[in-house]
Amino acid sequence: MSTEITCSLFMLGAAVRAAGGRVLSSDSVGIGGWVIESRSSCITADAEMERLKDDMQVLATPEQFFGSNSLTLRHESSGWVKDKSQPVQIGDAPLWQQSRRRDMEETGAKPLEYDWTFTTSYTGSLGRAADGTAGAADAGKGGGGGEAGLPAWGPTQEQMDRGLLMSRDPILFFAEIPLYESELEDHGASQLSVKVRVMPKCWYVLLRFWLRVDKVMVRLREARLFCQFDTPERAAVVLREVKHSEGTFDELARGGAPPEGLAYADADAASAALQAVAPVGVKAFRLERLQLLP
Repeated sequence: MSTEITCSLFMLGAAVRAAGGRVLSSDSVGIGGWVIESRSSCITADAEMERLKDDMQVLATPEQFFGSNSLTLRHESSGWVKDKSQPVQIGDAPLWQQSRRRDMEETGAKPLEYDWTFTTSYTGSLGRAADGTAGAADAGKGGGGGEAGLPAWGPTQEQMDRGLLMSRDPILFFAEIPLYESELEDHGASQLSVKVRVMPKCWYVLLRFWLRVDKVMVRLREARLFCQFDTPERAAVVLREVKHSEGTFDELARGGAPPEGLAYADADAASAALQAVAPVGVKAFRLERLQLLP
């Protein structure tokens, strides 16, 4: 096994170097003026989760929370390192609220503050690099950008080059990182994860929240980020596509989507099912552009 892993890493390093990049570690590469690093670890310990619940003043957190996991993309020349949701009630929400009425009364929590779906509109964070320069698209930590002195996302009609993404160029680096997951007390599934793919001329990130509430509805909130770095000017531009899709199974079926079942078994399947009937179920869509210093 170790021989196979060593061979695989050697071949990866050769491919990255052939594309003008460098392998920094088994979890990070540098290419096209960018440093891309993924971090994956175990589920956050119970004691740490209790501290986080106190800090955030919440009563519930996902069963599987990966607090140390993240994806960071840093633009080397500029130093750039790259929500409120309506609650959805499960089919048995009245019974669930009744069973927790004492907890709610003791803490003063309101019923609508219990969003057992853990829905988020998170699209990544914009911050500063460790050396203080403006900086980072960091999926897994923090808010959404807009601080003084940092570049800001703006609306655009420019779209990512899907032809380049679908080309047969080799994949130099790939990571899929879970951020949190919940089975919603056996009423469905809720998941936030991020994927990154690096090719010789571009990188692509998919940050996706997926929700399935059994016998009720499905929801997807996706942020796709793209950078074509084959020239310094292009490497300083990041495009972001944000799309929110959802609907009850009855609504989606009337629009031509498959009935509840295997078509929504996981995030990829749900995405394909919703894409097939778009614009049915599409609640929000926007294109954004971030201009960095070349």
